[in-house]
Amino acid sequence: MSGFIDALVATSRHDSIPADMDIYAPVLGDWEITGTESVTNPPRPVKMKVNFARTLDGRAIQDIWSWAIDPTLPATGANYASGTTLRVYDPEERIWHVTWVDPVKRNRVQLDARKVGADVVQLGANAKGEPRRWIFSDITKDSFTWRGEASDDGGKTWRLYAEYFAQPRS
Repeated sequence: MSGFIDALVATSRHDSIPADMDIYAPVLGDWEITGTESVTNPPRPVKMKVNFARTLDGRAIQDIWSWAIDPTLPATGANYASGTTLRVYDPEERIWHVTWVDPVKRNRVQLDARKVGADVVQLGANAKGEPRRWIFSDITKDSFTWRGEASDDGGKTWRLYAEYFAQPRS
């Protein structure tokens, strides 16, 4: 298994990614997430862990989000869930192609990402074709905010369905 891990994980950015396009570099590392999801009414609090790392010879950023399915119980065994995002930089288009996969909820989202001001804005759709916008904002070395938004009118208006606040894992 160590051969797979060695082939997957990279220690530096690939030369095909210009420094100004290395938009996910500030979130590399291990984070504790707290926040809310409003897919239920009332919104429910969430706690997660997320790990971001360079992968595929430094040409991609991959993360793994993990959480307890039932937040009142430990995140172990049948109560443990995880999903992953793969972000691959396209040097010709100068854009990041993003794919999220959640095997527990059988969810897949595909987006394209760009830097907009100080934020990283990821825009696309889920597997049903429903518009999604995911935003990393307030990014510092000690925190970031992630917001998930959905649109029911083709992207004219957006509603917040998740907001997460990250702090470095100690």
